[in-house]
Amino acid sequence: MRLLKIIALLLLWPAFFIGVILVHLWASAFGISRRWSIITRVTRNFSALVRSLLNIKIMREGSLDRLENGGYLFVSNHLGYLDGIVLGSLFPVIYVSKKEVKGWPFIGHWVTLIGTIFVDRKNKEKVLLVVEEIAERLRQKSNVLLFPEGTSTDGERLLPFQSAFFAAPLMAGAEVAPVTLAYRRINGRPLTNADRDRVYWYGEMEFAGHFWKLLALRSIEVLVTIHPKIEATRYKNNSLGRKQLSQACYEVIVRELDRKVQSGGREAVLSGGKESWNRLTQRGVR
Repeated sequence: MRLLKIIALLLLWPAFFIGVILVHLWASAFGISRRWSIITRVTRNFSALVRSLLNIKIMREGSLDRLENGGYLFVSNHLGYLDGIVLGSLFPVIYVSKKEVKGWPFIGHWVTLIGTIFVDRKNKEKVLLVVEEIAERLRQKSNVLLFPEGTSTDGERLLPFQSAFFAAPLMAGAEVAPVTLAYRRINGRPLTNADRDRVYWYGEMEFAGHFWKLLALRSIEVLVTIHPKIEATRYKNNSLGRKQLSQACYEVIVRELDRKVQSGGREAVLSGGKESWNRLTQRGVR
């Protein structure tokens, strides 16, 4: 089964790779200004096919109203590379990713071609350039997906959000769409602390080995909660405003995770009970 999935991926990827190249050439030849908005729709189809191949079933709460129109900054908790596939199959988005991904074999070429915005986590001086690039994509009516924790986690707690990137929607006058992800089941059984690492990818986990094991899973179920949009224009375009916007998004997402635990939703959100949940709800922004 794993070999069949690998073969299917190897057949799909070149076709979409060539397709995105053709969109770039077409946009350049005819001066199309919204090339990234078009490319995000191509990549959404690719993500949807990969999601189908991995048999990831999405349970959705909340409305998709107008989100496909573009110009929204999506912010979400982050549990691994599957998050990008899940959310990228629901919405046409441009990704924000760490710079190191650009150097990954094959994957690096793909994410560069589809317009991924890269963050150099070792060079804080370049953050402003990243913020300006995000703002420009938002002005061009492209959706941008940001994981403001700055890294994927094991789900034990929601890390403080990096507030610097929230300057982008303030600069662009864009709306922010908070999203909460919760992986519920694998192979039809509730996800537990014992087997969560078959889905989650974080820390120093090696990608190839993790992905090979992931391919052996028969099915994955994830709950995606789409929260009401937040208008950035409610906040001033300054340091305090971006911190307030970041905190507002953080609280929306952490409340949703808390709600799942309070309602007994252990299948939806992993925790070690109320004591470990206290660690998750340590609020703050950076």
